[in-house]
Formats: sequence, C-alpha cells, structure tokens
Amino acid sequence: MASRSHPVLTLAPSADHAVIVGCDRNYLPFAAVLARQLAAVPGRGFDVLIGSPEPLDLPPDLVAAGAGHVAARDDALESSLPLDARRSLATYMDVFLAGALRGLWRRILVLDADILFERGDPGRLLAADMGNHAVAAVRDNRQWRHPRKQMAEFRTLGWPAAPYLNAGVVMIDTEAWTAQDLSARCAAFARRHLAGLGRDQALVNGVLHGDWAEISPLWNWQFTWASAHLTAMADPCMVHFIGPEKPWLARSAGIVPMRWRSLYADAAPDTADDLRARHWPARQRLGWTLRGQWRAAGPMLDYLARFPDEYTLVANR
Repeated sequence: MASRSHPVLTLAPSADHAVIVGCDRNYLPFAAVLARQLAAVPGRGFDVLIGSPEPLDLPPDLVAAGAGHVAARDDALESSLPLDARRSLATYMDVFLAGALRGLWRRILVLDADILFERGDPGRLLAADMGNHAVAAVRDNRQWRHPRKQMAEFRTLGWPAAPYLNAGVVMIDTEAWTAQDLSARCAAFARRHLAGLGRDQALVNGVLHGDWAEISPLWNWQFTWASAHLTAMADPCMVHFIGPEKPWLARSAGIVPMRWRSLYADAAPDTADDLRARHWPARQRLGWTLRGQWRAAGPMLDYLARFPDEYTLVANR
C-alpha cells in the first residue's frame, strides 16, 4: 500500500527533477500518451513517471521508453478530504507527491492527464528560480484577461482577491514544501473548509492564497473557445484540455483540432476512425468564438507580455 512516507516506485531516480503525469486506472491510457511524448524528449535531464494513488501496470512500450511509476498517498490528508464516488483520489496527486518524494527528487512537475506536450525543455523549466516559493504554476484562465478577478473560493471564504493557479501543471520544490509544512496545512484546510468549496485546485489555492511563483501560460495553455485561435500564434509548450471537450471524446469534434485528437486513436480504439477524421466547427459557434477572442485580444497580449520567455518565472502580485 502506498503512503506518504513509503511511496511505491518502479524507477530509481536518475536526475534531480521528475515530470509526473497524475492519473487513476481509468485515465491511464490517456496519461500514457503524454508520458510517451515526455519520455521521447531528446537528451532529457529529468525522469518521467506516471503517478497514481495505487500501483498500476504501465504499458510495456512506456516502460521500454524509460518511464516509471510512482504510487503515493497521504493518509492524514486523505482522511480530511470530502470524497464521493465522482472524486478520484488521483485528483490530489500533486499534494500526495509533494509530501512523498522529498529526498528522491528535488523538484517535480505534476501534470494532469488531459495535456499534450508540444515543445520546450521541461528540465530547464524545473531549474528556474522559484524564489522562496514551494510551488510554481500558471494562472487559471479566468484570470488571464482579468488578473484581479475575485475567484469564487476566496469570496466564499471572505478573503480578498489574489492570484489563482490552475492545478493542471504544478511545479513543486519538495524541500521547500516540507520546510513550509504544506502537507499538514493542506490537511487542516481540507478538514475545515474544502467541503462544498472544490477539489485539489481549491485546496492548493486556499492554502497558498497567492503565495506561489507564476509560470508562463505557454506551459499550461488552457484550451478553450477563448484561447483556441491564439494557440497557433502563441506556440505553447503544453496544451491543457480543460473542460468537458477532452480530445479523445466525440464531443470534441469540430472544437479540438484533428492533429491533437488523432494522437488518442490508439488509447480510444472504439472511436479511432472518428479521432482521425476532420470535423469543421459549427458556423454559429465559430462566429461566437471569433468575436469573443477579438474582444479579448488586447488583455491577452498584455498578459503574455509579462513573461520575457517561457523559462522565466515572475512575481504574481
């Protein structure tokens, strides 16, 4: 059984840094698509793993590519979580891994399974200056064009507005995490506030309340109608398919480009032909998205201009 103090590992660390794709058994085929992309990065200076609350059997080709598996969980945090049948423990892998992997990897980059890798060097990102922060991340897309937007969780708690991170891509300094007692702070916050507030994203934001370093959105390009047509110009490093239109689902046809949907054909064999087929967007939806992005063009460019390059973290206050 995995626990906070005894993670189950199939890969001995070969670098100071690791990139870990979090998932459960149901999402493993889709997480493996991203893990294969990361394992194929030329000259990578980081380890690649699939992370889950329970041990999983990885596809043989992923193991052959040099990827490993880590199973970890935090008993104290788990006992404090408001869980139900719809909420997989894998949602909390960033917090579980942050507490479990100290002494194994100095820094970890924990990714959701609904992400694709496009370009860049995750190892260079993992070496970026985080200042005194234990966590670095990208703002949630709701604050891309409105950086002072008050988020619902903070309003519910009666707190002032603060930078709000998206938990799909989270970089953690494991030593700083331990020094700041963040595992215990997460358990305390979950016990007092998390029920009715949200899941992992609400948890991490509630504990940090803006005390994190900000990564360029190119490392967590949250693909929605409001960012779709800027994507080609932005040339993101990783694309995150937030919302219900996951690229392997039929409902993403005409929304997610074919070049991304087709990557999941082997992971979803029942719909493989559809994933390889081109679908044009609905006329009304396309007009609506283009108008929305035209209105958002100025604020989006202001946001992107805050970052001198994709490897420099900035202060988020």
